[in-house]
Amino acid sequence: MGAAYKSVEQPLLSCEAAVPTPTHSPVRTPRRSAGALLLTSALAVGAAACSSGGGDGSASGGGGSSHGAPSCALAPAATVGAALGLPLQAPSVQDNGTVTVCTYAGTGTVPATVIVRFQTGMDEAAFAAGRAGFDQHQEPTTEVTGLGDAAYSSTLGTGQFQQNTIVVRKGSTELLVSAPAPLPQVEVLARRLLPAI
Repeated sequence: MGAAYKSVEQPLLSCEAAVPTPTHSPVRTPRRSAGALLLTSALAVGAAACSSGGGDGSASGGGGSSHGAPSCALAPAATVGAALGLPLQAPSVQDNGTVTVCTYAGTGTVPATVIVRFQTGMDEAAFAAGRAGFDQHQEPTTEVTGLGDAAYSSTLGTGQFQQNTIVVRKGSTELLVSAPAPLPQVEVLARRLLPAI
């Protein structure tokens, strides 16, 4: 009863520690509320901050050139909202060097939280470990072809509580897009953002 409930819910908030590679911390999207989603995002960024220190050594700030770390400037609210069909506020930004998380709150009548996450210093093994983390925590993944060097999607929940996620690796940069929007729209956004990284 209580123990079974705890074992199902616990990985959603603490799964970052269970991911085999400490340099990768995919954002988990709980089924219940935008507040829980924001908490999960904060935990993911915190875990990445504790484990970063590897990477490629490039510490150039800012704009998102192919040699610098991507920033939320690559994903303005207007672009993100238009692709997803959601009215969004400007993102709150959490930047931890190799990981940048852009969290957009909805402005419509139904609360929506969208996350665009960039992580540098990713290789094939770390990307595969991140995908395995999704699968291990009852968030089945599906390969997405023709997007970056490798990509997968995951859907959590149903109906108005459905959260679709696409994770793409391009070179040594990973892009994660998670939104309460149909998977094809999430993929459209990933495709729009990918050329800039």
